[in-house]
Amino acid sequence: MSRQIEQALLSLMPTYGSDLPPALVELAGSLLAQSRHQASTLKADEEIARTYACANIACDRLKITLDLPPIEPRPPIPPRIYKRLYTHLDNILRGSSTPTRATPGRTRTPGSRFRDADNSPSRPLPSRATPTKEQSLAQFRTPTKGPTGTPTKSTRKKEAFAGINLHAWIQPTTRWVCAETDHKKLAPTILAGMENIITPAGRRTDDEWVLQNLTALFAAIYFFVTMRVKALASGEGIDREGYVPLRKEILALLARARSEVTVKDLAEEDAWEGWSTVKSKDFDDAVAKVNERAWLTGDWYQGIADVVKLSQRSHLEDVEMQDEETIPKMQIKKADTMFQDKYDFLSEAKRTKYMHWKEDMFAKIALSTTQGAAMEVDT
Repeated sequence: MSRQIEQALLSLMPTYGSDLPPALVELAGSLLAQSRHQASTLKADEEIARTYACANIACDRLKITLDLPPIEPRPPIPPRIYKRLYTHLDNILRGSSTPTRATPGRTRTPGSRFRDADNSPSRPLPSRATPTKEQSLAQFRTPTKGPTGTPTKSTRKKEAFAGINLHAWIQPTTRWVCAETDHKKLAPTILAGMENIITPAGRRTDDEWVLQNLTALFAAIYFFVTMRVKALASGEGIDREGYVPLRKEILALLARARSEVTVKDLAEEDAWEGWSTVKSKDFDDAVAKVNERAWLTGDWYQGIADVVKLSQRSHLEDVEMQDEETIPKMQIKKADTMFQDKYDFLSEAKRTKYMHWKEDMFAKIALSTTQGAAMEVDT
């Protein structure tokens, strides 16, 4: 089963235990797979919450049947956008495989059954041999392991990751790298880009280059996303002098990630399937390949501009609403703040630093003016 779906379900029901109902997980996974076909093109900010919205719909549809605890949605995108996404997916997935009762037919009373029996021609009852003791007890025994027996739990988990979802190491590595570089808000966008390339239409691609260069592809996607955000936030591009140090930094992060990131509930070989050591040439080739294949024309990348604008607008609104007389001075940190602290030009620390600089400049100006006046008097 998908770990992303499990995490979304547990986030929606924080009071629920770790053992999720299989029917709930199965329905959420089914809705997610169907949404990739029926709503394959979502905006970048909506794509971030696709899995979360499908899990939310599954909880709402089964909350009575499974007697689920109160559902507490905390979407990873602004509520207005999430509400629109939820409504859209709920409408197009209305006919999904939600467990329902069979359509009731004609109500049959005991009397009608007897009348039907009288009117129907008699048929010989099928003969059936009396089951043996072994046959009677077989249904209550645990199936034994064998080459063609029931797959074990570890086998099912391995099959869940193989051929359907992203490789197991991609999500934790993305979050670790973004946390190390103070780009936590970019993790959903990077994951959306990787998912768009590796699992189009809900299944893994057959592209040999992609499957053989997963780590280099991840490095290139991280590079393009961070450069896009930097260009939109500060207007700064990147040249050859800035490219080489950044490439070195990314390769160093990948080397650390391999030793520091832990993929839970999987064996080492399954957890790091497709991982490879990336060198400078591999990184350069991946950057060129991403440009060549036009993967950056997708909604997940083009929508970064909308995400940045939304974050900046929300941040400015937070600052304008702050009342300095009634609210103690503190650093406001919300889900829609700027991507990096160094771009938060209106933070309390930046304001204090500016005030000190301003006072120093006024003092220097005053000193220069005083000295100039003294020289004129002497002459």
